[in-house]
Amino acid sequence: MAMDTLSIFVDESGRFQHPDNDSRFYILGMVFHDQDSDISALVADLERSESELGLENHCFHAGPLIRKEKGYEILSRSFRGRILSRMMAFVSRVDFRYHCLSVDKKFIDSAAQIVEHLRAALLAFIDSHRDSLATIAHIKVYYDCGQSPVTNILQKTFVDALGPSVEFKQGVRPSRYRLFQVADLVCTLHLIELRLAYGMPMTQSEIRFFGGPRDFKRNILRKIKGKEI
Repeated sequence: MAMDTLSIFVDESGRFQHPDNDSRFYILGMVFHDQDSDISALVADLERSESELGLENHCFHAGPLIRKEKGYEILSRSFRGRILSRMMAFVSRVDFRYHCLSVDKKFIDSAAQIVEHLRAALLAFIDSHRDSLATIAHIKVYYDCGQSPVTNILQKTFVDALGPSVEFKQGVRPSRYRLFQVADLVCTLHLIELRLAYGMPMTQSEIRFFGGPRDFKRNILRKIKGKEI
């Protein structure tokens, strides 16, 4: 991580609810990017390719895309697959790394424990990379404050661990940052990967979209796993 400014884009998947039969896992995804690495041309290519599909000012959102929900309700499986293909092409060309923290709510007793597990996992991740993080002059954290417990975890843990080198960007909107949308994507893919690892089936919408576990792992997951840290 030899760089002047490191951007960290953070998104989440799950709810701070316990018990929660509909959402067993809570995931916090982080995308790391060296700001000296200019991605503006790659962003322009992505936006041009989306424009060719008739999508102007498109904010990619993986979950609704897969489930044919908000913003994608009238689009066919084939068309939604073309949208994902363009985002995956962007992901393959951009130099970034990612890491996901997860909590299995089956083994916790309260919402407060979800917070503590995430805080401990984030601190452990920072500690394991402390030497390289300490060489970075500026660290900018991008989070849209979608869930206040996450905001509190990020601010307390990063500041306590790394001090004044950390800046929290204000007014973050997913539509403004393509790498924030990548964080959304890695959260969604990691959730499916995690459920499969625990022997849980894919949902019917995931099967219809990806074609089943084997196709998902071969055609989607393996294309992004090389960027995981």
